[in-house]
Amino acid sequence: MNTFEETVELAVPLRTAYEQWAGYSSSPRPVTAQRQDELIAWPGGRVTFHYLDTHTTRLVLRADPDTTPAGILLRFKEFVESAPLTTPATRQYWRVERA
Repeated sequence: MNTFEETVELAVPLRTAYEQWAGYSSSPRPVTAQRQDELIAWPGGRVTFHYLDTHTTRLVLRADPDTTPAGILLRFKEFVESAPLTTPATRQYWRVERA
């Protein structure tokens, strides 16, 4: 499998980052592994969550470019660091569609 890796630091607590990623339930790929505040995996990729301090989280994405678009972490960073993230409709914002 050809994979790429992306890393991004978010100015949000680990729990917020994890819940926002996990709360995105309209993904067409099923979750194959999930560990609270640590890992979410799906066929072709996984994202891990790393505590840096109370207000900073590092995400590391390792994925197949055929199933997960490059740049998704930067889009997610923009989304999760913006103000209120309360409605499921706002979760659509950071999703990157493949053509």
